[in-house]
Amino acid sequence: MKALTEDEKALAAHLKARLWLAVGKIVEAEVAELSAPEGKPIKATPQFIASLVELVYNQVIQLGEDLESFARHAKRKTITPDDMMMVVRRSEDLTQLLREHLQALNGRALEMEDDDGFEDNLLQAT
Repeated sequence: MKALTEDEKALAAHLKARLWLAVGKIVEAEVAELSAPEGKPIKATPQFIASLVELVYNQVIQLGEDLESFARHAKRKTITPDDMMMVVRRSEDLTQLLREHLQALNGRALEMEDDDGFEDNLLQAT
């Protein structure tokens, strides 16, 4: 991992803060769901949430680097869904889930009126 500039460090801190909020909400919801059937309170410690945030953050960084590498290998400057399909190619279930989501996005994109003058073909995957 390369050395970060001050702006990149600030951006990383902001991303971690947002991840902390999102992961915290997901953990709260899961804890509530797991506690409900038996009535026994389950708690997630701040250390657990912090560890989970670090895990998610590191996965996001690795995913970003992989996506950049696939786009660069294809001599592109833009990451496309094809790059994501390359990252998840070993997981058939995840690949299928992403393809279905992509088809839904493409269906919505076709329904929207195109008035921005830009080419909207970035949501294509083989």
